[in-house]
Amino acid sequence: MPNLPPVDGARPGRGGRPRDPSRDGAIRAAILQVLAESGYAGLTMDAVASAAGVGKATIYRRWRTKSDLVADAVAELSSMSIDAPDTGSLEGDLRVLLHWLVGAVNGPLGAATLSLLSALPHEPGLREAFRSGPMDVWGATFRTVWERAEARGEVHQPMAGTAVGSTASAPILQRWLFSGEPVSEEFADEVLADVVLPLISVRNAA
Repeated sequence: MPNLPPVDGARPGRGGRPRDPSRDGAIRAAILQVLAESGYAGLTMDAVASAAGVGKATIYRRWRTKSDLVADAVAELSSMSIDAPDTGSLEGDLRVLLHWLVGAVNGPLGAATLSLLSALPHEPGLREAFRSGPMDVWGATFRTVWERAEARGEVHQPMAGTAVGSTASAPILQRWLFSGEPVSEEFADEVLADVVLPLISVRNAA
């Protein structure tokens, strides 16, 4: 994980009452909420405690530093992925994935991810954690869909990692990150029908 400075006042020991596992989900949701609302710089022990409605001691029993908070935030982003769909067709699988991606970028997951992206150029450890965590998980999901399509004969050669394979998600991410225009399921359907499927046909015919 990133070698970040500890939050002011973070204690080296945990101590106190034993942690209550029932609060873990609420606290992890609070981490993402703080990231979405205040950005990476605003992710502090105090802010997370306030958002979760718990005392600071509850937070310190779980995490000693901001580095620990970020580690859990990145892990939570990984867990919020989607299982690879298996509708029986590449078009159906890609539609499910792209609709999920639209929902993700428009929701808390997208806001939290965006706040972490702003810190990546300055935090190599965080960049590596993000790459080996959420990016690997999401990439594996798309790779599974492409491999199943190849096994069914819908694509004639490996597509994961190719330029054509990247066109499935790239237009959605580009619109989300750079254009400021709405990212909708209708746009995802347009990308699939007008860009991805025609390119697959051309590649299959080559």
